[in-house]
Amino acid sequence: MFETLLAKIRNVPQNPETVFDPFAQEMIRLLGDDLQTVASFGSAVSGDYVYARSNINMVLVFKNITVTQLKVMSVPMEQWMTRGFDVPRIFTTNDLERSLDVFPLLFMEIRDNHRILFGPDPFKTIPIEKTYLRIQVEQMLRTKMAEARTEFIASGESLRTFESMLSRSFNTIFPLLRGLLFLKGLNPSVRKDVVVSTAEEQFQLEPGILTDSLRQKMGLLRISDKYNLLKFYEQYLRVIEKLVQLADKIEVAEITKEA
Repeated sequence: MFETLLAKIRNVPQNPETVFDPFAQEMIRLLGDDLQTVASFGSAVSGDYVYARSNINMVLVFKNITVTQLKVMSVPMEQWMTRGFDVPRIFTTNDLERSLDVFPLLFMEIRDNHRILFGPDPFKTIPIEKTYLRIQVEQMLRTKMAEARTEFIASGESLRTFESMLSRSFNTIFPLLRGLLFLKGLNPSVRKDVVVSTAEEQFQLEPGILTDSLRQKMGLLRISDKYNLLKFYEQYLRVIEKLVQLADKIEVAEITKEA
């Protein structure tokens, strides 16, 4: 209830598509000819957007980017962020050419789920190298496992803090699930509920743990209303640990063969 009231005060759009064009037009006006592409990606495009809970994600591509241009963007972006926008991803055309080996997961997410609001589409033909993707997926899963352990300690057994941690954690888990499914030769959906149910089935994960984590993030469930939090945390950690093992055991030869 409080989140919805705050969203209304901040003029957060119930339908993110209503602010796509106003945002793009303001960026074009402010940034001029160096701005090549404006695109939205993520839940605002996939249909997973939840009013007062989801961010609106944008990516801007420039020929060249300067500190002056970043400064020009800073004040209007504060206003857009008040309305539910995340800080936009900013790349140059050179970044797109030279960063595919270090950000394969991000570029796969943008490639598979974006809408061009202005300019040409540099994302639709981006190649994703599975060898680099496997390394990033494993690294991020191991980081997530370490964070889940330390954040539980930091929560001090606070229900609100723990449930907030789960919501934040799922933002990272979702693209990693897509990455794992892609590495196993599947064509993963861009819808969170479909990805989660597919991953639980394909990887034989403990039933319902990721599904209910997603429902918690979407405001459809409070974990503490359904589970003993300590028990749920143990199950959640086991799921992440199993995903780490899956990523670790995918062989380079297997990836090369599938590619």
